[in-house]
Amino acid sequence: MDMKQQLSMQQQLRMKFPVLENERLRLRRIESEDSELLFQYVTDPRIERHMSFQPDTLLFPKRLFRYFEETYRSLNDLHFAVIWKETGEVIGICSLQQWSELNGKARLGYLISPSFWNLGIATEAAGLLLRFGAEVLGLNEVEARCGVDNPASERVLKKLGLSLQAYADNSVGYRSNEYCRLKVYSLHIKKAL
Repeated sequence: MDMKQQLSMQQQLRMKFPVLENERLRLRRIESEDSELLFQYVTDPRIERHMSFQPDTLLFPKRLFRYFEETYRSLNDLHFAVIWKETGEVIGICSLQQWSELNGKARLGYLISPSFWNLGIATEAAGLLLRFGAEVLGLNEVEARCGVDNPASERVLKKLGLSLQAYADNSVGYRSNEYCRLKVYSLHIKKAL
């Protein structure tokens, strides 16, 4: 058995965070120079109303970046910057959150700049991440949540093969401290492949 096989997946990710690509997109680790633009996205009212970040995470760009750095250390969440290859611009985030290497489960999350909405980018980015999760991380179940008032995100989840499982209330609270009704979707990867 070589050394790579002996290391846990978390140890391997700490040594080298992956870069995922297709024809239009590159997903990579979030870097400090991304923080200003990502902060603009997560605080854009069109996006923010669908996010469940803790309010103190969004106080300023460097705090947002520190949040991402903390998650890289713990590797409970795997956040990727979504890059539009044509220009090299950071256009969003795609994540596997609450990842459990032991249980093979994670929660899918994504946000894309409104300038890039309706181009299939969220579906492509999330599809790359799901493939990575299944093939490399060994995920067998992925959950995703979207507000009942977010039909675009719901279409993305359905295109990716997730199915509606339940309804729930947002337990985190949005930045405005409002709660919303969520649709909970899931994908059992072993069955889907």
